[in-house]
Amino acid sequence: MTARLSILVLIIIIFLGCDKEYSFEGGAMPPPRDTISVPPPPAVPVCQACSSIQGSTLPEWKFKSGNWTICGKADTAIALGNRTTFTFFGPSACSVDTGMVITVYLNGDTLNRDRQNLQARTAAFYCYDRVTPSYIFMSQGSNSFSVTIDRYTHSTGIATGTFRGAVSRANGASASIDSGRFTVKLL
Repeated sequence: MTARLSILVLIIIIFLGCDKEYSFEGGAMPPPRDTISVPPPPAVPVCQACSSIQGSTLPEWKFKSGNWTICGKADTAIALGNRTTFTFFGPSACSVDTGMVITVYLNGDTLNRDRQNLQARTAAFYCYDRVTPSYIFMSQGSNSFSVTIDRYTHSTGIATGTFRGAVSRANGASASIDSGRFTVKLL
């Protein structure tokens, strides 16, 4: 709730700032100074929920991009076809209107037995915003994003791992996703 309040205050400050325009033509007096001092908004909103989420307990995900930390619950995780692809997604704990989707292509490897340290260099990443509607981050090209499955236990379907890669923001600026962690139960 505090994250939403912080974001709302930030938006209000940005859009309803007290900038004034002065027109001063001729004369020797300098234009008047604004005596109201508005503190700058915080540089990065803090998501309190992410301080407790480690991305290593079932079913959670967490990642960083610059100074931002985003986290949430993986409410769906599915192994597809002959278990050479899997996807997981779920809402963010930081805002009910945001979430994340990752689809991992195992390039011939399968999740039909216990696995460790399985590298998937082909993955699609999407962090969405349902309000705008737009994306916050999106991988561009399947080879620019990678997932490592640290451990997959076939009898339980539980996969833990890490992810990282290059992404684009909605405005076209490039960014990177670092320190990504997940724990999901694949169906």
